[in-house]
Amino acid sequence: MRFKLSITILCTMLFMSGCYLPMNGRVLDAETNRPIDGAVVLVEWTKTIGFGLTYTESYKVVEALSDKDGKFELPGCYSPFVNVPDVTVYKKGHVAWNNKYVFPTHANRTDFTWKSGYVIMLKKFNKEYSYTQHQSFIDIAASLSSANAKKRLFMKAYEDGEEEEVLRERNMK
Repeated sequence: MRFKLSITILCTMLFMSGCYLPMNGRVLDAETNRPIDGAVVLVEWTKTIGFGLTYTESYKVVEALSDKDGKFELPGCYSPFVNVPDVTVYKKGHVAWNNKYVFPTHANRTDFTWKSGYVIMLKKFNKEYSYTQHQSFIDIAASLSSANAKKRLFMKAYEDGEEEEVLRERNMK
């Protein structure tokens, strides 16, 4: 009897904590509601290491490109030891979207849940925004300082999209 109860409790804990099923969704332009083809969807799961003084390290990184209909598909992560995933979406000419923060204010995003059918709305990058501040936002949102080798699509899209603009903006100051 104790064995069955232990197994039931263990299965319940594993089911309820840290397991993320596969997800699909769409990336749309916020102004036109049209699909965005070729947006890079980057997801990174981390795990916390240690007790007391802790740190996080990359556990799993997944990248996907939206198709001509704006659709993307992501595999899940089935570990009870992972943290909530960081999701960042980027397409040249648009503001990067992140599941935790909103550019340019860095306010906490409260409208995201990991579920199939989620629609990500990308706003156009307008002239009032700073490319330098956007670069800083993307670096933080996508944790570009860690696991870079696994973030090739995202890094290339960003470098091709804004690196030149950041340098131009910095040289103008």
